[in-house]
Amino acid sequence: MPNRVIILKIYRTLLKIIVHKPVSDRLGRSEPRVRKRRPKAYLLMLQPRAVLRKIAVTA
Repeated sequence: MPNRVIILKIYRTLLKIIVHKPVSDRLGRSEPRVRKRRPKAYLLMLQPRAVLRKIAVTA
């Protein structure tokens, strides 16, 4: 498994490089931390999908 060890070393090195790279400030851009859509009023799936399909067809 020497390939796995090499890949792990490369991965760690890449992460170290990424951490030290500064991210510039993007002027005129704001990213609000909110939900994009309102939650829908669906019930939870408490039965298998096949069973629910049969119920929906017969209803």
